[in-house]
Amino acid sequence: MEPGEYYSAWSVYLIAGIIFSVLSWKVLKRLLWRELAYLLQCLLLAIIFTPWYVLPEEEILAPAVIIFMLDLVTIDATTSIRALIPLVMAMLSAVIATVILSIAYRIRRRSQLADVIEEEGA
Repeated sequence: MEPGEYYSAWSVYLIAGIIFSVLSWKVLKRLLWRELAYLLQCLLLAIIFTPWYVLPEEEILAPAVIIFMLDLVTIDATTSIRALIPLVMAMLSAVIATVILSIAYRIRRRSQLADVIEEEGA
């Protein structure tokens, strides 16, 4: 693959990933539990945007989920684990980000409720 093709393929993938992320957030934010929407969105972002090396000795990157699936289908399960490790680490980071976002959301919501109650009492 030529360098220009490589960069254009990544550009198309990133633009499609961003569009899909925005559309999925518009759908997910309508869920009853905001925390569940945060969790699903963060996991989606981790799965879509985690890169990994196509071959161990080369510098070419591709989405880790695609590398995992192709190695699983074409080579074997033990080889596919090399792409699964950064993917799982990214998903763990997404869960940690979800916990932080959920705490921030609850604190903000509590302060807004306190402000509304204070205004009604005055």
